[in-house]
Amino acid sequence: MHVIVREPSEAFRGAISGHAERDRIDPARATTQHREFVAALSAVGLDIVALPPEPTLPDAPFVSDTLIALPRAGDLDGPAALLVAARPGAVARRGEVASVLARAQALAPEAAVLEIEELGTLDGGDVIVFGDRVAIGVSGRTNVCGAGQLALAVGALGYRAFLCPVTDRLHLATAITPLGSRRLLGTTAGFASLDASPGSAPQDEVERLLVPDDEASAANVLAIGGRVFMARGHPRTQDLLVAAGESVVDVDLDEFARADGGPTCLVAIVP
Repeated sequence: MHVIVREPSEAFRGAISGHAERDRIDPARATTQHREFVAALSAVGLDIVALPPEPTLPDAPFVSDTLIALPRAGDLDGPAALLVAARPGAVARRGEVASVLARAQALAPEAAVLEIEELGTLDGGDVIVFGDRVAIGVSGRTNVCGAGQLALAVGALGYRAFLCPVTDRLHLATAITPLGSRRLLGTTAGFASLDASPGSAPQDEVERLLVPDDEASAANVLAIGGRVFMARGHPRTQDLLVAAGESVVDVDLDEFARADGGPTCLVAIVP
């Protein structure tokens, strides 16, 4: 499994954000935090593929929004069968996609490639995968056209895709992320988005861990390499995960939170 990452540049100061402290983004501190996060990923044996910083693209560290890579649904431990080049809803971010796709193609040369076409928009942050299900958020960044293109493509690989409304936050994965094929972590609002679709997994099929409302940003975690990576500063959610048997690694990511980002945003995973 390959993990594509990209360090922030000085341009990160201008990242698109609705956070109350967005004017306090410190690119140098963000770079230090990013390196510590990547070191933690590397420590569990993950193959880190580092792209160079982008001096003119403020949001480029959030590589997850640019690419989705999936194996066949019947071979979830197998290699990538499909690479999806996203078409970000924020026009200023579309220049981030080509370099991430090129690196992913070098890592998975046998995979088919889908490029989301106009008039569709799709951010990777609106896509969560658990087992053979692919939930696609329809948000301010991902429209029905883009979500539909992805749904058709993953359906051909054997996945069950369904579209979920996202009306109160940036992305679907802002409030709900998978911990495995049969376990999800999310907020009340995140699970409400999931349940608004008739294709959602019944609660007796997929376990749900509920994040306290006052730690809502802790719903964005990265489960990979047998660990759950989470942003530091959410003790109740960390206790919840530990009690559920998860091995937690907490890292400082508050500079990325100021840019509306979390652990999943900083990686593009290529099986």
